[in-house]
Amino acid sequence: MYKKIGFLLILFSLILAGKVFGEELTVSNSEELRDALSSDRDVSVIKIEPGRYKGNFSIEKKVHIIGEKGVKLIGPENGNVLTIEADDVIVEGLEIEGSGSQNAGIYVKGDRSYLHHNALNNVFHGIYARDSYGHQFENNIVSSFDGAKRHKGYGIYLVEAPNTIVKGNYFYKTQDGVYVSYSDFCEVTGNQMSKARYGVHTMDSRNVLIAHNQVTESINGLMIMQSYEIFIIENYFYLNTKIDGAGMFIYDTFDSKISSNIVKGNFRGIVLENAQRNRLEFNTFMANDTGLEIGINSNENTIYLNNFYRNTRQIISEKDNSNYFNKDEYGNYYDDHGSLNMNKDTKVDFAYKSGDIFYQIASEEPLLQVFFQSPAVELWNTVEQYTPIPSDSLVIDDAPLAKPSPVKWKENTSVTQFSSSSHDMDQILFFIITLFASLFILVKSGRERHEA
Repeated sequence: MYKKIGFLLILFSLILAGKVFGEELTVSNSEELRDALSSDRDVSVIKIEPGRYKGNFSIEKKVHIIGEKGVKLIGPENGNVLTIEADDVIVEGLEIEGSGSQNAGIYVKGDRSYLHHNALNNVFHGIYARDSYGHQFENNIVSSFDGAKRHKGYGIYLVEAPNTIVKGNYFYKTQDGVYVSYSDFCEVTGNQMSKARYGVHTMDSRNVLIAHNQVTESINGLMIMQSYEIFIIENYFYLNTKIDGAGMFIYDTFDSKISSNIVKGNFRGIVLENAQRNRLEFNTFMANDTGLEIGINSNENTIYLNNFYRNTRQIISEKDNSNYFNKDEYGNYYDDHGSLNMNKDTKVDFAYKSGDIFYQIASEEPLLQVFFQSPAVELWNTVEQYTPIPSDSLVIDDAPLAKPSPVKWKENTSVTQFSSSSHDMDQILFFIITLFASLFILVKSGRERHEA
């Protein structure tokens, strides 16, 4: 009995080994690569030797592409350099450049692709996935066309590509780092973006996680538009100082959570415009010209347990908005608010008020911006804040905190490395365990027969 089971397990292991290792093919020039991709041979792995491979390439079957160090795919500056038509394709270790003016380094049409440790530059879009799902794009380096005269595309562009993970990538000098359009249930985590228009941009998407990213020297760190149930957690947005830019611009966005982010040294920290029923909590606003700007039609947002430090203007708001600046009797911490706390509890004894009369006047008369931060304006706002009588303040926090709120934040320490990794380790490990189990059963069976 044991012997039969052992032989069956060994047979199963050999079948599994064929699936894991399959036929492996090595190519060394463009013609061999193109033949390998179009061949009817059952090839599961194609290894590409170092060199320059010129032209447009297409993958039409499930395969694992591994580029050795020094492999470069160079497109003719027309069309997509590499097109993935098939499902379950893996591509790693490639340098790609030379797409058309409106095309991508890698264009993905098949489902469940895994693209990692690739470097894409001098392309319009880096990776463009459309009408497909279930991808993982990880540890890639992406930049768009060189020079200021050519229009730049997106680092990773998802259009109707739900359930996609974008993780640990580095983007610089792109139009947007990651653009998620009509793509639900995606994750954008652990990426770094620099010198973009927007670091992460969403449009008409739902249930998107944006976490542990860093964006700097861009117009807006985030541009969230016409989206629902977006989770923006533990990101770092700093030195996005373009006029009218912001760490985050939340526009036409509803029922979302913005938590434990650091917005530091931006022109504006977070801007809400037509943003409703969102929750802002445990965020740190530090050294921005404006910490939080609540624009038109932004209502029923809950803003509490945030920390405001050294912002020129902590909070400003349109006069017709109605929002909640505390929850369960806990408001926010403001470093410019008096610390009168007679009963020594967690809250300051009088409300924080921010009318910012200058903001309201300058909205109607833009030329008055020349007086921004003038002593007269600062004095007026200070008097408005500390006056204990009823006023026209547009932001009133009835429960300001006496001490900063504890903020949970983990710095993104991921480093994108241009090297290959094994995607099939789980299968290989399972094969080894099964093989050893088979041998154990056969040995045990032989011993029992010998003792008998």
